[in-house]
Amino acid sequence: MPSYAVTGTSRGLGLGFIKALAADTNNIVFALTRSKSSSKDLVEFAAQNKNVHVVEGHPDDAKSLENGAKEVAKITGGTLDVLINNAALMWHERSHTTLDAFPSPDILDVDLTSFFKTNVLGVIHTINAFLPLLKAGATKKCIVISSPLGTEKMTLDANLAAFAGYSISKAALNLTTAKYTARFREEGLIFVSFNPGFVKTMQGTEEEINKFYDNQVAFLRKFYPDYEGAITIADSVRDQLSLISRVTLKDSGAFLNRDGTVAGDTP
Repeated sequence: MPSYAVTGTSRGLGLGFIKALAADTNNIVFALTRSKSSSKDLVEFAAQNKNVHVVEGHPDDAKSLENGAKEVAKITGGTLDVLINNAALMWHERSHTTLDAFPSPDILDVDLTSFFKTNVLGVIHTINAFLPLLKAGATKKCIVISSPLGTEKMTLDANLAAFAGYSISKAALNLTTAKYTARFREEGLIFVSFNPGFVKTMQGTEEEINKFYDNQVAFLRKFYPDYEGAITIADSVRDQLSLISRVTLKDSGAFLNRDGTVAGDTP
């Protein structure tokens, strides 16, 4: 039975992955979340789907990730086919603050470090915790959910001086994927970064959600007239799962759009 572990599954894209994977009862699905007590929708879904196991693992706590991997290993016999690194810090109260405009150097340090700790070190600790299982797995695939906001091209195309902490962390994350590829491709392990698209994961009223995405898409289309716009969680997950099934060792280290093309030229 194919086995999948997904991080950041309490809501949004991560929960979407869990629901899609659980639909195939041949899959064994592990949903890693920071806390079961704060993941009500996930826990309720798992209770109705016997092939889903909720496992606690905090991206900022390497020990909790190691314990989560041990819990998965007990169920699978020490193997894992696919690891999907989705957990991330996306937003901060000062996300719109440019690097030169922080209230103090100390606050700048705290903010950027928080993004790096979760989005880069968190993924590294997750991969390291699950490496023994992936090595023993059949497909040996590790997917990292990234963003074109971490590319120099999009930053310069759209003059995006804001979102520095998130963007810088995603740039570092793409290089992290390349580093793992350089280390493990001779052993047949596959590490690929994905651009999931501009996914509608925002919470709020329908009016608030539509206004937010309409404004963001209108802004991006000033620079990318053919930009597809925001997409649903279901569409993003469907395309990414299809891509996961197709990626091979020759793709390892790459940053790919969900259609399999090389990411970075457009959102």
